Amino acid sequence: MSRDINRRAQRTRRGQGNRTIYILVDGETEKLYLDQMKSNERLKSVTIKPDLNKKKTITQQFEAIKEEARHYDQAIWLVDFDTILKHEREFRGRGKSPLIQFNEYNQELNEIENVNVLVNTPCLEFWYLLHLKNSGRFYAFYSDFERELNAIPILGYNKSRKYYISGSGIYARLKPNLSAAHERAKALGQYDPENPQQAKAEIYRLFEILNIEL
Repeated sequence: MSRDINRRAQRTRRGQGNRTIYILVDGETEKLYLDQMKSNERLKSVTIKPDLNKKKTITQQFEAIKEEARHYDQAIWLVDFDTILKHEREFRGRGKSPLIQFNEYNQELNEIENVNVLVNTPCLEFWYLLHLKNSGRFYAFYSDFERELNAIPILGYNKSRKYYISGSGIYARLKPNLSAAHERAKALGQYDPENPQQAKAEIYRLFEILNIEL
C-alpha cells in the first residue's frame, strides 16, 4: 500500500508546538547520527528519542513500535535490511520466514497514521554513500561498499563513537551534500516487498517528516 508522505509530514511540521518522536534504530551509529541531526538542525520544538533495539527480535521491535505509537506523536522504525536478509538466507523452514514476517508487520504498521517504517538496504552507511556518489547498485552487505566510503568528507570512515564525534561530527561533515543524497535516495523509491533486494535509503523520508531544509 502506498504511503501518504505529505499527509504524515503535515502532522510533524515545525511550528506546531512541542512534538515527540520515537525512533527505534539498529545500532549506536544510527543513534549518534540522529543525535547530531537534532543538534545541528536545532529541532527545539521536537523531542527525538533514538532508542537502540538492544538485539530485539523483529517481532519485539514491531511490538515496541506499536506500543510507542500510543505515547508519541510519531513513531519511526529505522530498519537496516541486511540483518533481515541475512536471517532470510539462514532460514530453515520452521514457521514464517523473516522476510514474510517483516512484510506482514510492515503492512500492518503502514495502516497506523503516526507510524513510519524506513528501510535502508543494506544499512545506514548506504545513505552516507549517496552523499558521495550516485548509486543504485544493490549491496547485500556493508562490507561490499566499505572502501567506497573512504572519501572526502568522511575519509577513514569507521563505526566507532570516536570517529562519529570527531571534529564537527559526521552529520555536519556530510550536510553540504544532504540535498544531493536526498534526491538520489528519493529516486530509488520506497521498499518493495515483492523485490526486497534493491538498494534503498528510506531515511531520506525522515527529513521530509521533520521538514528539515535541505
